[in-house]
Amino acid sequence: MIDHIEIKAGNVAWQQAASLLNSVWPPAVVAKLSSRDIGWANPAYRLLAFDRDNEIICHVGIVLRDAIWDGRRVKIGGIGGVATREDTRRRGAASAVMRRATQEIRETYKADFGLLFCQPQNASLYIGLGWRPFGGDVLVMQPGGHVRYDTADSYVFDLKVAPRTGVIDLCGLPW
Repeated sequence: MIDHIEIKAGNVAWQQAASLLNSVWPPAVVAKLSSRDIGWANPAYRLLAFDRDNEIICHVGIVLRDAIWDGRRVKIGGIGGVATREDTRRRGAASAVMRRATQEIRETYKADFGLLFCQPQNASLYIGLGWRPFGGDVLVMQPGGHVRYDTADSYVFDLKVAPRTGVIDLCGLPW
């Protein structure tokens, strides 16, 4: 299934990732999402999984962020833009790339914890990989100012700390 995984700077890998992301979330679908008007952070890094034919089959973005959790400064390894080509789903690609992304935020960025947002129908993937629900509030920046993010559920991956409740201020855009 996966031949290899590459990690590239987010802006450099955009051209490679765009076709996969647009096929998973075409403009007509995005236009109907409750999150369609949200401003999003661009990933610092993109993990791209390729098959034997050197075609991209999976994408995960990593956003690195200095943030605040209950008044304490923390480093967050944010995961976003998880997408798998439709004809290759349910074969372990997303799990493999997510494990690699978690390794990167732990070892390379030395994050205090990981954070991702997902819709309920996708939660089982992340829970199976060790992500846990965050029961508190997440604050983000948007054009209208500082707002509570409630468009998707929040999940954390424990590294140095294990937040389950409280307030996480992303001090910037969500991912």
